[in-house]
Amino acid sequence: ELVEASVIDIAAFVEQWLAYQTLWDTQVADVATSVGKDIEKWQTLLLESAEARSAVDMSATSSEFGPVVVKYNKVQSQITLKYDSWQKDLQSSFAAILGQCIQESHAKMEDAKMKLEKATLESSSGTENIVLGVTFIQEMKTTVDKWAADLDQLEASERLIKRQRFHFGNDWMETTVVRGQFDLVKQILSRRITSMEQQFPLLQARVSAEEKAAAKRSV
Repeated sequence: ELVEASVIDIAAFVEQWLAYQTLWDTQVADVATSVGKDIEKWQTLLLESAEARSAVDMSATSSEFGPVVVKYNKVQSQITLKYDSWQKDLQSSFAAILGQCIQESHAKMEDAKMKLEKATLESSSGTENIVLGVTFIQEMKTTVDKWAADLDQLEASERLIKRQRFHFGNDWMETTVVRGQFDLVKQILSRRITSMEQQFPLLQARVSAEEKAAAKRSV
């Protein structure tokens, strides 16, 4: 019974090492396709991969089960190298997606900044232009909160792969650039909101007067 118990323990221990065959059977491209553009899932995946690699990177190279000694230094070395390769490929795949998200965020904020600067609330402007300006400003008041959360996530992702010593290309746009653009959008939006609130009674009266005039013309 003691011998059989040891054999069962040995089999279970060996099976744990054989389970790492999955690293060779799974393609990084398939994993990247499965995760897609979900930034949060990518962060979790990279952290779990690093933790799994640390668990294998141990100082011991053998285990004893009674009189039987299982030496796993060779397989341990191969698995560690494979994890390093996996981590590098995962980082490259994530960096490509992250870089695209950073570029898209910057483009959205740059476009919003231009529209806010052009948004007109002057009484000399046509009513339609004023309404469009007010509508856009109201939309931006809710949009900036979502953008702030998205930007926090992008910055956290960039810090993560920096900590994992990923080497960025020369064309990489730092999230600090996006943060600067976001701050500009908030500043302009704040001024526009203040201006809108100050002129709101006049704008409301202007729109009401034009609606009445249009009603009379249609009679």
